[in-house]
Amino acid sequence: MGKPRKKVPPPRKPARSHDELPRHADWQNPRVVQILDAASRCFARDGFANTTVQQIAQEAGLTKSMIHYYFESKQVLILELQAFVYERYFRRVQQKLTGLHPESSERVPEALWEIFEIVKDKSFLQLQLELLAEAGRDPNMRGRIMLAQDRSREFIEQGAQQVVNAGAGPSVPLPRSLSTLIQAQLLGLQIHGFISGDLDHMEEAYKLFTTMLTGAFDRARDEKSD
Repeated sequence: MGKPRKKVPPPRKPARSHDELPRHADWQNPRVVQILDAASRCFARDGFANTTVQQIAQEAGLTKSMIHYYFESKQVLILELQAFVYERYFRRVQQKLTGLHPESSERVPEALWEIFEIVKDKSFLQLQLELLAEAGRDPNMRGRIMLAQDRSREFIEQGAQQVVNAGAGPSVPLPRSLSTLIQAQLLGLQIHGFISGDLDHMEEAYKLFTTMLTGAFDRARDEKSD
C-alpha cells in the first residue's frame, strides 16, 4: 500500500487586473515566506529588472513552476513582498507596545523608535527604490504600486491610532495626512542615509522628528482635556 499523498494547497488566485492587489491570506505558509525571502535577496542584489523568476527559484531552492504556483508574475511578487515587509515591521511595533501601559508617555517615542529600524534596513530601501524605478518604466505597475502605498498607509494609520489613543483619556483626532507624512519621512531619511552613509546624522534627524510629533500629540491631548 503506497504512502498517502500530501495535501497540496490550492493555487493562488491571480489578480484580475492591474488595479487589483494580490491576496495576502497565505503569509503563514512557510513556502510562501521562503519565496518572498528569496525574492528580497535577489531584488536587493541584482535589481528588479535583472532578476528572473528562475533566479528566484534557484535562490529559494525550488523549481520555477513552484514559484508560478504561488505567484503569477514577478510584478505581483515584488508588490506582495513590499506588503509582507510592512506587515513584519507593523507586528514588531505592536510587540513593543504590549510591554507598555496604555497611558504611558513613552508609547509614541517607543513606537516611532521601533519604526526607525525600518529606516536603517538597507534591503528595505533597495526594495522601495526598485518599486519606484519600475513605476517609471511600467504604467500598469505604477497603478498597482499606488494601491500598495495606500495599503501601507493603512498600516501606519492603524498603528498610530493604537499608539496615541490606547489610554482612557480623551481621544485625539489624527489627520489622514499623518500617515503620508510618516511614510514620506521614512523614505526621505532612508535615501539620505543611503547616499551620505551618515547614520548618526540620520538618527539625530529622526529624534527631532519624533520630538516634534510627540509634542503635537501632547498638545492636542491637552486641548481636548480643557
